[in-house]
Amino acid sequence: MSQDLPELLERHRRWWHCEPVDRPLIGESRQGSFFLQPLLDLGVPEGMLALEDVPEPEAFIKPYYEKTFNGDARDGDMFWVAKPPRTLPWMEAIIGCGVYVSASSKATTAMAPDEMPDLAAIDLESNGWLRLMTAFTDCLAEHFGDRYPVGQTLMRGPSDMMAALLGQQFYIELYDNPAPLKTLAQQCTDIWIKTLQVQNQHIPLFHGGYMSGLNGIWAPGTAAIYQEDAAGFISDAMYREVFLECDIKIAAAFDYTLLHLHSAALQILGAVLEIPQLATVNVVVDPLGPKMPALLPQLQRIQAAGKSVHLHGPLSPEDVELARSNLSPNGLAIWLVFDK
Repeated sequence: MSQDLPELLERHRRWWHCEPVDRPLIGESRQGSFFLQPLLDLGVPEGMLALEDVPEPEAFIKPYYEKTFNGDARDGDMFWVAKPPRTLPWMEAIIGCGVYVSASSKATTAMAPDEMPDLAAIDLESNGWLRLMTAFTDCLAEHFGDRYPVGQTLMRGPSDMMAALLGQQFYIELYDNPAPLKTLAQQCTDIWIKTLQVQNQHIPLFHGGYMSGLNGIWAPGTAAIYQEDAAGFISDAMYREVFLECDIKIAAAFDYTLLHLHSAALQILGAVLEIPQLATVNVVVDPLGPKMPALLPQLQRIQAAGKSVHLHGPLSPEDVELARSNLSPNGLAIWLVFDK
């Protein structure tokens, strides 16, 4: 359905606030589930990737960004957003993890450092990975900022940052010795917030607002997307003890916030719905997790809590119809993503 841009942006504003609309937001991402291709196309070999071996941002423009935009920023009711390459584990690298390129798994992996870094001593102003993220943001703003939206890239949340730092010890330490991990989680949270605040100083406004870069939604204020994939393997009680305060802090630091969860790991959903300033929950439908229609009660629970739903994954036409028939269109976005 065609519509002019002001009308579409108003529908996005209404989505954040769960205000009345006649239909949900629906789109299909032009990029599949795996996203290592830009690095491979630029000749980055498999193995450990040093900061200085990442190609310059300008090198990505023609073979990746211009090719991907292909003259149009709209993915149905959503937007394709220019952002630093989401294949890089930015937050993990910023706090001292190594980066490993795996062509076989079509992803990069954060590797635990040999020695635990002192997160309190990290100087973000001089941090090489944060500077590279900013260089990408500046480059994209220069090329696309007046034509296409520029936004936040993938920034994994505090539990994911800690899991990368500690490796296999992460879950053991959470169980045996949670007190110091609470301190570590707060340090990761502060670094996460500061990193996005730095990026927002370089991201150009798009029609007076910001983009939730990974989810294609425009917001009339600052937008933040974060995730706690590693917390998907712990209990609700453990999440509340160590990470809930972190997620409350992130949600309070920006105008519009979205927390990403997986359908196979919704045991922390009850705690997440208690975050007062969290606007929306993104649920990715996992291949091995609950699917439609079994997922519907959880999605209805999100809407009943007054938060909007961003449903994301390789959904069939029947899945989409189930969502549309059983959920309110107010505060519902469905973004189809298929392997390409």
